[in-house]
Amino acid sequence: MLLIGGIAALTNPLLGAGIAAKALLPGVAGIVSKFTLRPAAQTLAERKEGEAIRQAEENILREFSDASTVKVINPILQQLDLALRTSENEHDPLLDFNFSTLEIKELDGDKWQVLTEIAMYHIYKDIYHDPTLYKQAQLGPEDIRWFHVLFNDLKST
Repeated sequence: MLLIGGIAALTNPLLGAGIAAKALLPGVAGIVSKFTLRPAAQTLAERKEGEAIRQAEENILREFSDASTVKVINPILQQLDLALRTSENEHDPLLDFNFSTLEIKELDGDKWQVLTEIAMYHIYKDIYHDPTLYKQAQLGPEDIRWFHVLFNDLKST
């Protein structure tokens, strides 16, 4: 038990002390361990875990700030957000959205547009094909018409 306590003390000193005390004084060590060493070891472990999480967050933020990340606004998703927040009287995506100006200068090509449409289709596919779910999803007739135009080539996927 003393050997195990010594080995455990290398990684967690409080736990190792508890094991060693238990080996020397089995009855008293249990009480001491239960009320002092075990809570102290848990607190130490929680602090180490919290510190590791904080350090990981800092590393991620530093990596993102150092990286040459391109930040763009996807006009299709922006239009979806507006369409879902408004009624047919306030905004009709087919009338107010200009499909010919779909360009993100920071990105080469238009693959982002196809990927956005595919993602939207897979998210809304079940609702799009079941008119009884339109109201629950807060989709108005103008949203369904817009989806029909967007998804026209994707229905077979």
